[in-house]
Amino acid sequence: MKLVAKVFLRGMAAILPVALTAYLVFWVVATAELALRNLVLQFVPPERYWTGMGVLASLALVLLVGVLMYSFVVRRLYVVVTRLLERIPIVKSVYGMVVDVVRVFGSAEQRPFRRVVLVRLPEGLEQIGFLTRDDFADLPEIGADKVAVYLPMSYQLGGFTMIVPRSAVRELSMPVDVALRFCITAGVARHEPTASAPAAGKAGGMPAPVP
Repeated sequence: MKLVAKVFLRGMAAILPVALTAYLVFWVVATAELALRNLVLQFVPPERYWTGMGVLASLALVLLVGVLMYSFVVRRLYVVVTRLLERIPIVKSVYGMVVDVVRVFGSAEQRPFRRVVLVRLPEGLEQIGFLTRDDFADLPEIGADKVAVYLPMSYQLGGFTMIVPRSAVRELSMPVDVALRFCITAGVARHEPTASAPAAGKAGGMPAPVP
């Protein structure tokens, strides 16, 4: 029975990630298809509609919005709408959370986490975090030569922000997605370094402190 249980758990560990990923992709595609189906039927006769038009319409709509965001008028209208959402008591919390998640996985210019750092804590402890601010020129009361670092928690969507001396932070050459996966899985996730990445601990391979 122990052997059967071991084999079963090993099979579950192999199947679950693939199955959950496939289900998530299917859910996103099905939701886009269902949401845009009625819109497509306004322009296409029902007999000419085929499954997938809703997904294509959603992709086209996203591209259209991206193009319109280059317009000054649309950007001003977007700012007005978002400021309105940020003033509604319950809606602003949900909206802020969604914005933060999108920024993490969005374009490089919008990502709040672009630099992975190793923070030196008391008693010789160290923790991987993400540099969110490298100066406080607008908040001089915090003090000079301080940086803000976000430290994510393991196995949950959450974390906390610490303000630490710049000398206590050392930048790593680890990609942001790899660092996020490492922190969320409590270090279980492993990353194979590329040939160009210097090995930690070797001469010339130790990143310098945050400038």
